[in-house]
Order: sequence, then C-alpha cells, then structure tokens
Amino acid sequence: MSFETSNTFRGRSLTAAGDWSVDEQRYLYDQTRKLKHAWHHGSESDLDPFRIQAPKELSVWLMFLEASTRTKESFRNAANFHNATLNTFDAATSSIGKKSESLVDTVKMLYGYSKRSIFIIRSKMEGVCLALSEQLGDYAGRLGRERPVFLNAGDGRHEHPTQEFLDEFTFLEQLNWDTKKIHVALIGDLLHGRTVHSKADGLKIFDQVIVDLVAPPELNMPTNYVTRMQENGFTIRTFTSIQDYLEKNAKEELSPIWYFTRLQLERMGDEIRDREAELR
Repeated sequence: MSFETSNTFRGRSLTAAGDWSVDEQRYLYDQTRKLKHAWHHGSESDLDPFRIQAPKELSVWLMFLEASTRTKESFRNAANFHNATLNTFDAATSSIGKKSESLVDTVKMLYGYSKRSIFIIRSKMEGVCLALSEQLGDYAGRLGRERPVFLNAGDGRHEHPTQEFLDEFTFLEQLNWDTKKIHVALIGDLLHGRTVHSKADGLKIFDQVIVDLVAPPELNMPTNYVTRMQENGFTIRTFTSIQDYLEKNAKEELSPIWYFTRLQLERMGDEIRDREAELR
C-alpha cells in the first residue's frame, strides 16, 4: 500500500469513521492483515511495499492538545516505521498556549515547512479536524500546493476513527475474517466514550449487525448515534446494566463480544462526575 499519487487515500483526511467507504475500510483491513503477517514472518524487504514512498518529503506532526499515551505512541511508532520526518508539537509552550494564537494560523505556519504534511490531532474541540481540513484545503489550493492531511486522534465527545479501525480489525480477527454478521455488546460510558460513537459507521463493514447497548440512563448512547445505527440497518437492543443484560437474555442470545469503555471523567459535567462511585 504505497503512498503514490494514484493512491485514492493520498491527500484525504480522516475526521470520522464514515469518511471512508465500506470497501475502503475492508481494503485497509486486508492490507493490515498482510502487513501484520509480513511483520511477524517476513524480512525487512517484505515490509517495504507497505511504507510511504519518498518519506523525507513528508512531515508528520503530532498535535496532542489533550493527554495521551497509547494513541500518541502508536502514531509515533507508525511515523518511524515509514521513515517520515516526525515532529512533536508542544501545545503548552507554543503560541497557542502562551500568545492565544489560533490553531488555524499555527497549522498554516507548520504546513509551510515541508512538501507534504500529515497532522495528527487530539483535541477537546469537536469537529476540529474537519474544520482544519476545509480551511487548510482552501489555503493549499490558493498556494497551488498539495493539501495537508488531518487524522482525528479523538475530538471531545465526538469520534475516534483510528481507534475504531483498530477495533474493527480486532473484531475481524476474532471472527476469522467473516463479514456476514457481528453481534457486539457496548458496555459502560456510552455518552462520553467517543470510540463507541465511531462504531455507528465503523460496524457497517459487516452485512448484519446486532448491537446491545448496556449503560445506565445517565450514560446512554446519544440519540443521534443510535439513530445512525438504525439508519445503517443495525438491530439495537438496550439494557440498563450488566445484571439487566444477563437477566433479560437468560433464554436469548448474549453477545459473544463485550466491548467496555471506562467512565470518561475528563469529559463529564460535575453532576455526573460526583456520582462516579455509584455509576461504577
């Protein structure tokens, strides 16, 4: 999966799981499967077809405006795998943090440092990657340059599409790459957990989808995501607790896949956060 001009992924941002079609996502997972096999069983040369071409022309910017370990280090290692120029943006000591410079102006400046740019952004601002993609895309057009790419590494309570793609890959491995059907239980903080929100579109790679939503009323999946799941043809069942889920399904089918999301305390209001012990 080389990063050539003819590649349909080149120059495209990923702001939400639905940005890529079902066929594109399935292609991504198939290529990832081959890459994983080459990583474990092949030689260094077997990995080359999966690397970005002309990596020194590409700058990868890690712009994490929220704390992160797993996502940030995953992208750091990915950039190193591709031999791209890696830059870690320090928001706390930047003009954003110290001089109230806008994120748009900061990204415009950083964009000028290389021929091609990928900005990996985590932020509390929902929709930030989409907004930057539109504004910087117009800016690049006026300059006659290749537009920068923005990858959403989590934006507020909105989505986390790259984590979603990893989840779908894991589901496919568990199901022996059978895309006919998936039955999954989403359990925990479905209100603030952005990874479960991305599943409203990410699970479309399966022909038949049954989703069991297990959460107390205070942490229910937002209505707009439930509606999107229903519009995508998913069968939705709701339960208020694990005990409720087990009791009501004593004679029915329990999901073989349980997906837990923790209490997202950093995104909660005081009213819910004060009930942390009860909700756990």
